[in-house]
Amino acid sequence: MEGSKFLIVGLVLAICAFIFQLIGLASPYWIVAEITSLKMNFGLWKYCFQSPILSHTTICRDVNAIITEDWRDAVRAMSILGMIALLVSVVMTILKLFAMKESKIPPFVAIGTVFAGAVFILIAIAVFAAKMNDGSVISVPFDYHFAFAFCIIAMLAAIAAGCIMVVNVMK
Repeated sequence: MEGSKFLIVGLVLAICAFIFQLIGLASPYWIVAEITSLKMNFGLWKYCFQSPILSHTTICRDVNAIITEDWRDAVRAMSILGMIALLVSVVMTILKLFAMKESKIPPFVAIGTVFAGAVFILIAIAVFAAKMNDGSVISVPFDYHFAFAFCIIAMLAAIAAGCIMVVNVMK
């Protein structure tokens, strides 16, 4: 039973990582910027702006209109692959806990996919940050916002889940 406690903790962390990644992937708040009184926020799919001229109405548009480079698609792809890998890890861990209790394969698949998910998310974060910081996309000062932070937290939770799952396998 002691080993399954580690597996349950790993499952909870993997579920948290999946939820954080889902929120980070879907939200248009990866970065925020303000030019005079115009407030803008950008995500992987949409960018929004709010202007006092328009009675503080928020208008959102597809990010494809301002970012046409291939790196945007790479960041999206890595983020989605990370989320899928985390989902596979959650499913494999649930299978090990409830359906395939004697099988040795699900924990190894769960460990591999949770670490793969963390690597995919790391690549997405690194590419996005590098491209945003080089000044070619946005030339005004900006801050990273909660969706970007949620992806970082998802990556860290996935690494923690993988480490705990490894401890479970080693027992």
